[in-house]
Amino acid sequence: MRTILLIFSFTYFIVGCKNKEMIPENVLPPQKMQAVLWDMMRADQFLSDYILNKDTSLKKETESIKLYQQVLAINHVSKEKFQTSFAFYQSNPSFLKTIMDSIANTTTARAAPAEIKNRVPVTDSLNNAVAPSAKKDTNRFLRKTKKIRIQ
Repeated sequence: MRTILLIFSFTYFIVGCKNKEMIPENVLPPQKMQAVLWDMMRADQFLSDYILNKDTSLKKETESIKLYQQVLAINHVSKEKFQTSFAFYQSNPSFLKTIMDSIANTTTARAAPAEIKNRVPVTDSLNNAVAPSAKKDTNRFLRKTKKIRIQ
């Protein structure tokens, strides 16, 4: 009886200490899964913004399936491999969280180019003092236009 209990507890200990950070071989690596999910999100956005707005007779489900197939073909991933990978990541929220966080970080980085981030604020030209030479030129121009008479 002791040997059975010892074997059972040893087996339980080995299974419990299994590395939970391992990703199975039949699952897409996190970087690849991130790229596929990002492309699918962009396909959804394209579908809702451009395709369905222009042609309301199209069905969203059929059009989204077409776009998803194109995304999977571009990324060289089969439908079955994507589904098993997505099911794995859904069952392991820590992995899915890191993928979604990295997607969110890259989208904010892509959304605003450096020129927009470092933009100099525009000052109101009406509140700023106008140079005296500019006032003279404007007054001279207005005086000349008033002298012109239409016959």
